[in-house]
Amino acid sequence: MSVEGKRFIRNPPSHQSPNPTEDQTVPSDLRSIDLATLNIAREVIVASLRNHVCQWEQQSTDAVAEGRLSNAVMLQNWSFAGELLAGVVSTEISGLFSKSLNARLGDLTTTPHRSVADQILDAVALEVASAQEAPELAPF
Repeated sequence: MSVEGKRFIRNPPSHQSPNPTEDQTVPSDLRSIDLATLNIAREVIVASLRNHVCQWEQQSTDAVAEGRLSNAVMLQNWSFAGELLAGVVSTEISGLFSKSLNARLGDLTTTPHRSVADQILDAVALEVASAQEAPELAPF
């Protein structure tokens, strides 16, 4: 395929730095990020993206049945891109969760008494417990 004679317009965003890692902002104090909120946000965002993927797949199937093949291909491409985006979002938020957990716990090393997995499990349990409301006591 020859691109000779074709014009391609590229308008990079003016706020984007030449180094993509500079655009990724992470809170300076990762210990302050609420882990329960991160998990809920990840679940909601990924579920919403996957819901859109299902809609696009259904619309693509409908378009094929109606003979609108170019629309069907476009919708399949959106579906594929949505599924990729859901995976990227999930991975990035999980990575932020890990960074926050590491900031809270510091350098985890296995000790003769406790494994790294046990230490992480304790940290997650503490986070979940702190996010829950205290139960109301029934009067006697």
